[in-house]
Amino acid sequence: MTTITLTHNQLEKIRADLHGVKMLTNEEIFTVATRLNKVVNLPFLGEEKENIVLVKIVTWIDRALYQLLPNEYYELIHNAADGISPDEATLITERLTGLVNNVLNIPVLTERQERIAIRVVIGLIVNAMVKGFKL
Repeated sequence: MTTITLTHNQLEKIRADLHGVKMLTNEEIFTVATRLNKVVNLPFLGEEKENIVLVKIVTWIDRALYQLLPNEYYELIHNAADGISPDEATLITERLTGLVNNVLNIPVLTERQERIAIRVVIGLIVNAMVKGFKL
C-alpha cells in the first residue's frame, strides 16, 4: 500500500478548495457572462443590472465547480497545450450540469432557465479544458 504524503502548501491548497474560492479570473467571468447574456434574459431588469446579475450567476457556478471539480482539471482552462478530448468534455459537462443544478438554486430564474444557464456556463468552461482551446 502506498503512503500518501503532501507538503504543507499542498495541504493548504486543499483546505482553500473547501472554502468556495473561484478559479476564473474576473476577465474570464465577464467573458462567460457576456456569452450567457445571449442565451438568458432576466425579466424586469435593464441591461446594466442584468449584466451584474449574470456576473453573479457565473461566479456562483464557478464557486460550485471549484468545489466539485478537481483543480487539476479546472486548471486546464489556462493551459491550451494540455487538456481533455472533446468527448471527455461532453461527458464532464453532462455530469457537472446535473450536480451543480442540484446544489445551486438561482431564485431569479425559472428551473428551466437555471438548467440552461448552468449548462451554458459549464459547457464554456469545460470546452476551454479541451486541448488546443481556451476560454
